[in-house]
Amino acid sequence: MGAAGPTFETETISMAPVWRCATAVTLLTALAGCSSPDPGPTVEQAGQTLERHITELMETVDADETVVTDPGGKDVPCGTDGVKRTYAVKSTFSRLDSNLLAEMAGTLGTTWGYKVHEAYKFGSPRTTLKLASSRTSITMETLSQHEAVAVGETDCIPRE
Repeated sequence: MGAAGPTFETETISMAPVWRCATAVTLLTALAGCSSPDPGPTVEQAGQTLERHITELMETVDADETVVTDPGGKDVPCGTDGVKRTYAVKSTFSRLDSNLLAEMAGTLGTTWGYKVHEAYKFGSPRTTLKLASSRTSITMETLSQHEAVAVGETDCIPRE
């Protein structure tokens, strides 16, 4: 021991291998999350969503009477090995409303986030909206100022 006190030897340790390992683990975790995307709802779940959205839509726009014209609930073959579900209603209204289609489309958009898939064209009183997250599409058509139909279908979903 000298006048300056004890001396300690220091050893330099490289942190490069630790950082490489941490980076590799982080990268693998991120890639694992990207490689298995959310498959989305099953055909049964999408069909139930479709039925609920159409039913609630007609309640929201104050239909006087709604008759189910396609009860759905059945797998309809499509694509190579897929199936889809359908559901449809026809509603009557006592009120005179030339903006019924716009009101229905607005309700689907603001309530559940549906986006216009096939826009209304002058002379053709129909429009189709799609909600990608639920794999559903709804086509609405006004038959008169007192009648409207809503016909829905799910995407073609691979069999489980």
